[in-house]
Order: sequence, then structure tokens, then C-alpha cells
Amino acid sequence: MKRIAVAAEKDVVSDHFGLCEDFLYYNTDGEKITKIERFHNPGHRPCELPEEVIAHGGIDTIISGKLGKEAARIFQDKGVEVIIGAEGETREIVDSYIHGKLHSEGEFCDAWTCEFFS
Repeated sequence: MKRIAVAAEKDVVSDHFGLCEDFLYYNTDGEKITKIERFHNPGHRPCELPEEVIAHGGIDTIISGKLGKEAARIFQDKGVEVIIGAEGETREIVDSYIHGKLHSEGEFCDAWTCEFFS
């Protein structure tokens, strides 16, 4: 089983991880989605939000439109694959990902750094 979190606005991939409305967690088994769970974004807290997303459901992959460099570093340090540049309906994006058709595109944002929030 693989668990994928998607930053979302309703059922569409959010343009930015920290400012999304919700996170949709998709459990997958091979190339099949087996469960979807919604987790409301508790608020944009740079350098803390990635930890909360991981703690809520132990994820393997995070998918978003955009993502900050520090958030990406935190996810990667925890062994979470980071996919950015995604656009569209979340279920279609996850389906594309599990079929090997979705790849990270673009660059990470650098508006936030953790030392400002320590």
C-alpha cells in the first residue's frame, strides 16, 4: 500500500501547499485507489505544516501545485517523495501518478525559511 497526500481546494489540486483548504489522503494498492480521506489544513505554519501532514497519516508522497523549499526539504528528509507542478482534479492526478504518468515539474518557492519561525 502507498499513501499519497494532495494539497487541495475542494477536489482540485491547490496552487500552493501551505495555503490549501484541505489535504486529501489517497490509499493505493498497486494501480488502484482504495480509500480517500480529507484532512482540513490547520493553518499555514511554515516549517510545521509538513510535520503535521506526515503525522496525520504517514505518507509516501505529497502532491501540490507549488511548495516551498523548506517544506520540500522537510518532506524529503522524512523520506516523502515530493511532486510539484500538478494541476487538475485530485483523483485524476493521483491516478496519473500511480500509473507512472505524473512527474514533478517546476521549481520550489523560496518565500519562507525556517529560521524566521524558530
